[in-house]
Amino acid sequence: MLKGKILKKCVDCECKSLPFKELSVDELIQINKNRVELTFKKGETIIKQGALAAHIVYIKSGLVKVYREHGTEELVLSLESKGKMIGLQALFSQGIYPYSVTAYDDVSVCLLDLNAVKSLLSENAMFASQLLNLLNEETLFSYNRMACLTLKQLHGRFADLLLCLSLRIYKRKEFSVPLSKKDMAAIMNMSQESLSRVIKDFTVEKIVDLKGNRISILNFEKIRHLSLVG
Repeated sequence: MLKGKILKKCVDCECKSLPFKELSVDELIQINKNRVELTFKKGETIIKQGALAAHIVYIKSGLVKVYREHGTEELVLSLESKGKMIGLQALFSQGIYPYSVTAYDDVSVCLLDLNAVKSLLSENAMFASQLLNLLNEETLFSYNRMACLTLKQLHGRFADLLLCLSLRIYKRKEFSVPLSKKDMAAIMNMSQESLSRVIKDFTVEKIVDLKGNRISILNFEKIRHLSLVG
């Protein structure tokens, strides 16, 4: 179940994303009037693919899965955590969310009114430029993600997941993840049996150490090499 609460004002927020650092005090006050914070429990849906988009979602804490749905199947597009803005595509489309987003653990978000953000796009060129930069980064990431799933072998895919978790999500070499083997296999588009074999290879070669949901990267350069050669 989600819960709403009043946050301290946007002007005083210490975790503003880059686009919002381009706003004046008056513009931040306006955004603050059209904003609410919500918390989602593990497994809850934050965004539903195909729904009318009313908000941009800014992740304050927690880990989420962004994915496309097709019938009973799904394709994981990315994992996202603190500092990520989700739903930007709705600003320049027909106002429909193009994907679903689910919480992997307890997640805290800010919901920013879509129309309020659209208004700022026409009023603040630097704000608009920064948002376009974020969309460009997402496009390039999607290209790399599709290349990973379609062109790389199993070991290369697992190496990419480890780099994602280490560099994009947790920003360290040792971390605990709220992901089951089923989750990780789905992210890499492989079976759980294949994932188990790959993990065994990585541990035997002392590339990583896995204890429960705790991952320790022992040979970062080897992981980079496997990611490059696929």
